[in-house]
Amino acid sequence: MIDDIYNRIYPSSKSVFVEETERNLEFILKDKINHISRAGFDLLIEVPRGNLYMVVKELKENPELNTNSFQSIAAYKNDKRNFLLVNLKSSPGDLSVLLKIEMPQKEIERSYIEIIDILKKFYKAAGFYGYRDKITISKANIRIAPGALDGLDCFDLDIYAEEDKIKEAYINTDISRVVSDEFYKGMEIYNLIAYISRFDWKAGIFPEVCLCSAFEELLQLKLTKRAQYARMLLCELYRISNHIYFISNICNILQYDIAYGLCLLEREKVLRLIETITGSRVTPNFIRIGGARRDIGEEAMLGIRKNLPLLFKSISRIEKIMMNDFLIIERLKNTGIISKDVALEYGITGPNLRACGIRYDLRKDKDLIAYKDLSFTVPIRRSGDCLDRVLIRFSEIFQSLKLINQIIDNFPRGTHIKKINLSHLEFQPGVISQGIECPHGLYKIYMEAGKRNIDSLIIKGPSINSLILSEEIIKGSNIEDTDLILVSLDISPGEIMNI
Repeated sequence: MIDDIYNRIYPSSKSVFVEETERNLEFILKDKINHISRAGFDLLIEVPRGNLYMVVKELKENPELNTNSFQSIAAYKNDKRNFLLVNLKSSPGDLSVLLKIEMPQKEIERSYIEIIDILKKFYKAAGFYGYRDKITISKANIRIAPGALDGLDCFDLDIYAEEDKIKEAYINTDISRVVSDEFYKGMEIYNLIAYISRFDWKAGIFPEVCLCSAFEELLQLKLTKRAQYARMLLCELYRISNHIYFISNICNILQYDIAYGLCLLEREKVLRLIETITGSRVTPNFIRIGGARRDIGEEAMLGIRKNLPLLFKSISRIEKIMMNDFLIIERLKNTGIISKDVALEYGITGPNLRACGIRYDLRKDKDLIAYKDLSFTVPIRRSGDCLDRVLIRFSEIFQSLKLINQIIDNFPRGTHIKKINLSHLEFQPGVISQGIECPHGLYKIYMEAGKRNIDSLIIKGPSINSLILSEEIIKGSNIEDTDLILVSLDISPGEIMNI
């Protein structure tokens, strides 16, 4: 109670920083932009197409802001008007800047090309969103077809190689692309919640939490403590499941059958614990606006508590087996290296970013759900190679086990949901940008809402940034290391299908 009163009187330091930055940018860019406003903890800037170069230049070169990280681009329609939403990120202040640019109906293609050309002058990763067919066809002499790697059947990889060294690599996602804004437009909210977990079949709870959190912010709805703890419990169980699956894929690529089999056994145990809570494994359909579909019983809690020490022991054993094998270390070390600067430039988030030595985790930095109540550390590594990307996930599994133990010990009493009538919802009209720390990185949802309906919905996962970066880090490597590098980036196919 006291904390709630304090938070209403004294805004968080993050909120103060965003407000100050908004005022400063409004003054600096006043003659170059149409409007600037807040979207959650992000800044939304409406920019005329003719002023885009000057605005991006100011954002990139301003030493206080320094938007040095390119996150994503998304095209969408609202009220028969076409827009392009560009997401940039400032690393020094951990601030996301959304640039909204209108494209005339009769000049959509030309406007899109012009905008991409401008962005490419400042961010190399923006080139991925341009037209690449001619580049792909003219240079490639090797193609890795979809389905060649487990879970990575959502793109083609065209390679130009000389002898066994890769000189150029080109990703083509046309085989699986779906326009998410159009697909979900007009869908009932309860159906949208059920469908959205398909964006990440490795950890489906995170899209659900992100979407419902966005709706709760629009409705200005505060969760009960029990509902928050239930969400954290499931998030950490799914994080463990995802990371074990990641390690099993690495073992499979390396043909390390002993560790591969052990990983599958441990993941099965975690999935069974998830199933006792949600009734499902891959697509939970468990989170609801205001809480969760059902309460977590004492029997489920007891089962999780009993399995925690067993999981810790088993995962420690797998780590010891792998890290004591000289051949495994040699294959992973110095393969697919990502430097800090490159990771930031390409908008990498999550374990792949922390493996480069940057300690950034949304659970800590933005007080996600109720993680401020819990004690945990954000592990980092230094080299940014395949070995560090494996080790960082082992460390995060142990931290998740620690978090789950605290969640169960301090699980609050009370109700698991604030019931609302979905057929009579009234939103606070406006724009909301909501993010969550999923096992692959930063998962984000952008919504424009009227009083009773959602006008636009953009869903972006972290895997697209990792996929774009793969073109760079594959260059110069051996052809035989291609599959290992791709798997080490932990790319989720559902996210790639909706870029």
